Parts: sequence; C-alpha cells; structure tokens
Amino acid sequence: MIRKGAKSLQKFSSNMTLPSPVSQKSYNKINDKILRATTVVANSCMKKAAEEEELLTGSSDIMVSGDGTWKTLGHSYLVGICTVTGAESGKVIDIDVISSYCKSCEV
Repeated sequence: MIRKGAKSLQKFSSNMTLPSPVSQKSYNKINDKILRATTVVANSCMKKAAEEEELLTGSSDIMVSGDGTWKTLGHSYLVGICTVTGAESGKVIDIDVISSYCKSCEV
C-alpha cells in the first residue's frame, strides 16, 4: 500500500491511528531529494567501475555485456531496466530505466 504514494501513506496512517504524515508537496520534495542523492552516488560508482575496467584491460576500448528486463504488474509492462556490465570486473558501468508510468504525471 505504501509504494503507491502519499495518498496511500495517509490512508495507512489513518488505518493505524497514527498522526497524519507529510503533505503531497513535502512527500514530493523528499522523493526528489532521495532521487538526486541516489543518482549522484550511482553515477559516481559507475564512473569508478568504468575506470577500474579500463585499468584491468589497459585500454579505453573495453568489452561489456548488456542485459535488460521488464517488470510486470497486473500483466501490463510498466518498468524496464537495461544494464551494461564490464567483462573483466563484472561491475555495472551504466544503467537505463524505462517506464511507461509516471506517478508525478498522475498527480
């Protein structure tokens, strides 16, 4: 129930007789901060992995492996992800998330 956004969080809190959680505006601000922070960390880690891959191969011409998948929810495809992994280190060098659903657009 909670993964569905601020409205579900409010409903859950009400059902549990807890104080009202943050407003939709505050909820969105919190999510934006979390997104920015995790993006910075992820990009830093992937850059480091790419540099490590170059060190292991001794070249900027590296071999990679790609993979992707779609998550299903109620038999409709909503979210997909693709990853690029270094052949020598086995570490993720890049990712891309594709979604046919946007909670912000719904709100």
